[in-house]
Amino acid sequence: MNMTTLFSFTSPAVKRLLGWKQGDEEEKWAEKAVDVLVKKLKKKKGAMEELEKALSCPEQPSNCVTIPCSLDGRLQVSHRKGLPHVIYCRVWRWPDLQSHHELKPLDCCEFPFSSKQKEVCINPYHYKRVESPGEWCGLCVPREGSRDQSNTTFLL
Repeated sequence: MNMTTLFSFTSPAVKRLLGWKQGDEEEKWAEKAVDVLVKKLKKKKGAMEELEKALSCPEQPSNCVTIPCSLDGRLQVSHRKGLPHVIYCRVWRWPDLQSHHELKPLDCCEFPFSSKQKEVCINPYHYKRVESPGEWCGLCVPREGSRDQSNTTFLL
């Protein structure tokens, strides 16, 4: 067996989870992201099963699926760093997702990224997509002499 074959093995758990992948996200990057997640979830009893349940039955209520938060809140996958909930929402729900500003946690989520806890929920069905400020059809202009956003005027 050559070294390339040895290191390119995809575990059955990763293959199963990739079955729910959305869109044309870079295949190798998505595989690596899921592999990183599987390694973290295997350390937690029932976490893999909970994620598979959420992905296979998105219309059913599901529990949080958490991973430890790093010091800066980001997760490194290959050469790219990103916020964990954004990475996995991109893999399993919205491949065109650009930023955490486009996500809002659902009320059922106990460990949303915004709560700054030691664990963060990566269950893609615990977040909803919202319009990001950059996609507004109007132009946001601060009123003269104002620094706070409550004095912002929207020009349409």
